[in-house]
Amino acid sequence: MKKLFFAVFIFCSTIASAQFTESLSSDRPGQALSSSVVGKNVFQIQAGIDYFESTSNFYPSSYFRYGLSERFEFNTGIIFSGNKFADDLESLTIGARYVLNSNLEAHLKSSLQFSYDVGATNKNSQLTYILGSSFSEKLSYTVNLGINFDNDFGVNNGIYIFNFSYAFNDKTGVFLEPFGTFLKNSFQFNLDAGVYYLVNNNFQLDFLIGESDGFFTGAGITWRIPSKNN
Repeated sequence: MKKLFFAVFIFCSTIASAQFTESLSSDRPGQALSSSVVGKNVFQIQAGIDYFESTSNFYPSSYFRYGLSERFEFNTGIIFSGNKFADDLESLTIGARYVLNSNLEAHLKSSLQFSYDVGATNKNSQLTYILGSSFSEKLSYTVNLGINFDNDFGVNNGIYIFNFSYAFNDKTGVFLEPFGTFLKNSFQFNLDAGVYYLVNNNFQLDFLIGESDGFFTGAGITWRIPSKNN
């Protein structure tokens, strides 16, 4: 596991850099990871709660991101589950994200995220390629393609997410997102949609609904704490 992470880091270190943005870039709402990192010395909290009809469980979650440079961040996330609120630990991940390429003129950015779930019943890792771009000034898309594998590097499944976002203005936007798993002679298709509202450059509210073996819904916040130097 350590060798794989080191190899990914060395590979990424040979490729271009990113830029700090004036407003936050969140992985919320939805399933897709953003192709951006938070920026050097920036700390960001993404927290929310989901409810799944199929299990009658609530899933409160928190995701913490810290930028070591303009192109590299460490992140960790925790998810609980329970029909009352948070009875059990569902997931505890540690990971890192690195921007591979950022072409501002083409509105194109790609990155890699590696995460290891130390809290899952069956420990697993995930490597995700992230591509973000736009069709126009208001319509953008993010693609996630990932592989989830066990401690012996056996492939559990493949993961796909296609997030399409439309910004009404500088503060409000909506998204539609097909997502699921593939490989091992199976294909899963799920769908969610939602809305976000940027209260200010450092604070965002969001809400979503979706279908994944039944109805689910969720809401949350993103809070960015910029470096004093930014």
